[in-house]
Amino acid sequence: MANENNTTTKPYIVKNADGVEYLLPYYPATFRALLDDKDTIRDLLNSILELDTEHEIVDLSYAFEKYIDVFMPGDEPMRLDVWVTTRDNRFMNIELQNREHPFFLDRMQLYNAYLTIRGKHDYNRSEQFLAMSDEEKKVHYYEVPETVSIWLCKFPILKPKDIFKDTWMLYSRHDVKTGAALPLFPKNKYIIVDLVKFLKLRKGVNSREDFWLRLISRGPLEVPKLKDPLLKNALDRLRVSNADPELLKKMEQYMFDEMHAYDAVIAENFLKGKEAGIAEGEAKGKAEGRAEGKSEGETKGHADAINVMQAMGLSPEQIAEAKARLDALKSK
Repeated sequence: MANENNTTTKPYIVKNADGVEYLLPYYPATFRALLDDKDTIRDLLNSILELDTEHEIVDLSYAFEKYIDVFMPGDEPMRLDVWVTTRDNRFMNIELQNREHPFFLDRMQLYNAYLTIRGKHDYNRSEQFLAMSDEEKKVHYYEVPETVSIWLCKFPILKPKDIFKDTWMLYSRHDVKTGAALPLFPKNKYIIVDLVKFLKLRKGVNSREDFWLRLISRGPLEVPKLKDPLLKNALDRLRVSNADPELLKKMEQYMFDEMHAYDAVIAENFLKGKEAGIAEGEAKGKAEGRAEGKSEGETKGHADAINVMQAMGLSPEQIAEAKARLDALKSK
């Protein structure tokens, strides 16, 4: 496997030793390009969910940026990254998250609620439900289909050091205390994948799950070239020479927006720390205290901004650039 440091002038493109350029699949548009194939989604889900042959997904349909016609305050529609419906009426949502932000767990809960509501809506219009008699429909009136909310996180989210994936479900507090906890409602679950932990715990590619997660988190140059047609085609979809020109335009706009967001995070965290330090120094009522507070605040602002950069999953090169900018700000 080649080293992904072999980048081009565009941060979302890498080039292998033969000069072939690939898109990095951990941006929204390139992630969709990678998953724009139902067999790829099926294989990814069967791997992450560790489904056996009896329960594995056989067939599915999918949609990107699925709009849910239940509106947030302010009439803003909810939109899910990758919406999946299986042939046996299981409903799934795949979200790729590059950075942590305030109320992230609340967002997961909200998305899961929308997934459940939309899943129920579609289930009641499925061939399976419509084939029921009127009496059977009354019996199944409140039945909710199986829903799975999958979160691929490019930042640390799981606390245990020895796992990179966990399943979150509804449990009884009493059962947890007695050590006999079983899911109260196994038809609704969250699958949390900590891609930072994955890279630390899984070295190399020894399974299909390893392949997909390493490809998504590190890019095409970090996975081996395999003869499997499904995996080979997935890599081909990421070749720049095969990319839709509209996709490349979207990436240019996305990177422009990201650059400004990136600069804003640096400045905001630096200034917050600096102001906090100055205020603390002034509270001491001493001239030397104010100077010390200002210095401490600048240092704290520097450290806070770097911590945010790391949590966002930025590359070492981007973090080094951020440090240089912060040093320049500190010297002013």
